[in-house]
Amino acid sequence: MKVLLLAGLVMADDRCPPLDDPLSPPVLLPHPTDCDKFLICSHGKPVVSKCPPGLHWNDGRKLCDYPSQARCQPGVTPTAQQAPEPSPNCPAEYDPDHMVYIPHETDCTKYYICDPYGVELEQTCPSDMHWNPAVNYCDFPELALCEE
Repeated sequence: MKVLLLAGLVMADDRCPPLDDPLSPPVLLPHPTDCDKFLICSHGKPVVSKCPPGLHWNDGRKLCDYPSQARCQPGVTPTAQQAPEPSPNCPAEYDPDHMVYIPHETDCTKYYICDPYGVELEQTCPSDMHWNPAVNYCDFPELALCEE
């Protein structure tokens, strides 16, 4: 049985910290030329990883996403952006075993999830579903009882 390894090293990238912090999430970066790839910093060097087929790297959300959501432009490296400010609605300390969800202010079909950096990431429920804060998942509108 042959196994294809879809990771490889690329040239040094000064955006990778020289040392890994085991208490922080890994540093993830967009690939400089391919939308279906991204970089994971490891010991100061970027390691190329590939998104599943049909998905592109969404650098804003730091995950592989549908191309329409990722809005990747091949060969265009995003300019350095100021890191989003942590939200006062998110806890100061990230606990992956106790995710924090926040209802959207005006749209019943949306909600936020707190990321490891305390930033609210907007999410959208599947079609015809509303966010139900009582159970922390997308639900039938008649059960979610959300009023826009």
